[in-house]
Amino acid sequence: MNIFRNLAALAVVGFASGASAAQVDLNTWTAENYPPVSGFNGANWNVAPDGSSVTQTLNGQPAIFYSDFNAQGLDASGDLAVQTNNDDDFIGFVLGFDPGDTSNLGADYLLIDWKQSNQSFNFSGGTADLTPGGLGSIGLSVSRVTGIPTADELWQHEDLAGNGNGGVQELARAKNLGSTGWANNTSYNFSFDFGPNNLVIKVNGVEEFNLAGTFENGRMGFYNFSQDTVNYAAFTTDPGSFAVPLPASAWLLIAAFGGLGLAKRRKS
Repeated sequence: MNIFRNLAALAVVGFASGASAAQVDLNTWTAENYPPVSGFNGANWNVAPDGSSVTQTLNGQPAIFYSDFNAQGLDASGDLAVQTNNDDDFIGFVLGFDPGDTSNLGADYLLIDWKQSNQSFNFSGGTADLTPGGLGSIGLSVSRVTGIPTADELWQHEDLAGNGNGGVQELARAKNLGSTGWANNTSYNFSFDFGPNNLVIKVNGVEEFNLAGTFENGRMGFYNFSQDTVNYAAFTTDPGSFAVPLPASAWLLIAAFGGLGLAKRRKS
């Protein structure tokens, strides 16, 4: 067996081709919240004993439940459902998230979130009844999150503070669901084919986003903001369509094996 050739082949796919349709164990994932918002609970992620699903049970502040693996080079898929008739707020996912990003001024990740209906709210000024604030728009979108956004910025998909601490920039609305809300007690299958310069998202097998850009690698995660009883289930990962460059240490390993192979040939 030519070890050098096999390692070089791994470089082309970025180690993503190890196994097909690997089941994701959610018992190994980690919860993280943004700083507290007055009047809102923290998230409560209840993982099934077998790790196949998780339900976020509280109407709370922006919260993320993230993986123990990086998302680039993979095609991840699974089901999302709001299993209640209560509320109409944000559900979704993150990609390229790093542990600690909720308090990291250097954070840079993608937010895929979906709201059931239009709603104005001001988290820093008081209740919705007293201070209507900015609009959270109905529909599914992809945004770029940088730094430490406020709850209002996550709600409105804007950089409101202008203080250098970051914000939220909406990049695109979904092709078919950009102005359509999710339905109660309905399961949606999401898939994410993610690479350093590409992101393709499908919902129920229909392409909703095909984005090109420069995207940070990092974890994938589930996202909730002010919506209770949201279930994420049956997530798997497959090799993706977009190669991920190998780190320098892996290239050194390839070179070392190549040198061993050359020395062996010279001896024979």
